[in-house]
Amino acid sequence: MFGLFKQDALLPLMGVDFGSQTIKAVTLSGCVDQFYIDSVAEIATPKGGLVDYQLQDIERVSQSLKSLKRLLPSNGRFVATAVTGANVITKVIQLDVTLSEKELEAQIQLEAEQIIPFPLDEVSLDFEVLSFRRDSEFRQQEILLSAARTESVNGRVTALNEAGMMVKVMDVGAHALGRAVMTCFPKLYEINTPVGVMDIGASTITFIVLLLGQVIYSRLQNFGGDTYSQAIASFYGISTEEAEHAKVKGTLPEGYEVNVLVPHISALIQQARRNVQLFCSASGYRELGQLVLTGGGSLLPGLVSKIKDEVNYEVVQPDPFMLFAKSHSDQRREDGAKYMTAFGLALRSFSPCLI
Repeated sequence: MFGLFKQDALLPLMGVDFGSQTIKAVTLSGCVDQFYIDSVAEIATPKGGLVDYQLQDIERVSQSLKSLKRLLPSNGRFVATAVTGANVITKVIQLDVTLSEKELEAQIQLEAEQIIPFPLDEVSLDFEVLSFRRDSEFRQQEILLSAARTESVNGRVTALNEAGMMVKVMDVGAHALGRAVMTCFPKLYEINTPVGVMDIGASTITFIVLLLGQVIYSRLQNFGGDTYSQAIASFYGISTEEAEHAKVKGTLPEGYEVNVLVPHISALIQQARRNVQLFCSASGYRELGQLVLTGGGSLLPGLVSKIKDEVNYEVVQPDPFMLFAKSHSDQRREDGAKYMTAFGLALRSFSPCLI
């Protein structure tokens, strides 16, 4: 049961992020102190291939993964990937620091039975020690407990194996995203105020909050880039596929900004406000210190500046290509924000820990 998310030895790993619209991959080279993005690639997820965060047609997905692998110059076959969605549970618990390893595992299993709403024989479970408190009053250690439906894990492992790749790390999507953000903005480790991350995917917004490098809150909601495509299709009387193609290629009719883009950005601003309000209500914090925008849906023109105008904290968007590209040509890419989860997964090449 334990050991699912840990990496026994450091290996060059390809980060593979399964999205409802595309599957993205990132490879890195170098070492923990100086590394570079070697290559990135993405390929369309087969229609209906990912539904409610579960892989459905394993054979078609594995064929797409083979095509994805051919787009990458690296011959690496070892992979770090992640489980996401409502079937993934993470919780920080506190246990006595004096417990032996076997006692710790037994106590964590007891805690898991209370926390996880699924039968434990249907769950893959792991944990990571985050910190210790050794003062005179407290001798506690904080443990990050992570669990996922084994069905979700097995689907990804099977699809990657059939594509000739071996899964060495199964991570949690929210933590991979947080790792990528902290790597792009290392000064956040020194800021004792919560930082929100709003990852806008095709069908889902993932909202997480980081504090001193740790994920302390996460929430998923069904809203994303597909909503924008559907609005374009509805307004112009075209198919969703045609709308998506026009959106990506930049061939939308004149005036689309006023008719479709501005209302969509207004909806995203409302989503950002709502997520921050829910976090503050649940946590007791009054505000965020910063908001980080990631995901393909965050690449809309003017989105960062418009959200900045509406909130009273800094809004930033990471650019991993500018920070870690191997060549100047790669630095000119402008879509780095959508590769953040895959980037965070590839960073497991340099760290055996869970987050």
